[in-house]
Amino acid sequence: MKIVKFKENIKIKIKKLFFNKNGQATVEFILLIPFLIITCIAVFQLGYVIYLQNNIKQLSNEAARIVSTTNSNESGEKAIKRNNNLYDGLNFDINIEPDLWKARKVGEIVTVGIAINYDGFGGLIKKLFGKSILIYSESSMRMECE
Repeated sequence: MKIVKFKENIKIKIKKLFFNKNGQATVEFILLIPFLIITCIAVFQLGYVIYLQNNIKQLSNEAARIVSTTNSNESGEKAIKRNNNLYDGLNFDINIEPDLWKARKVGEIVTVGIAINYDGFGGLIKKLFGKSILIYSESSMRMECE
């Protein structure tokens, strides 16, 4: 009788050892978590690039308004650089056309372009793809003063 119970106990323990599904969810989660993390990082990167594009567009609109009402490149560049401290590590390339304030006349169009190269969080985009993302925005406005 004891031998039969011993054999049954061994069979039950072997079945529990090889056919136990208690850890299955944990193993699946561990296998999926890297893909979930990569997906989250990609979504955050994309969201931040869109955020930067909107802010750069707003900066170019504001700089074009300032240049067209004051006829001063310096004032427009100061307005952009005043907001540059919000984006540490990003270098703004500013292009104002026509670039000479003497060449501008009332009623003509002045264009302000801003470009930045974005490398991603911790340079991740540049490390993965070998180059930065160019974010460019341009705004035009009619000159209101000389």
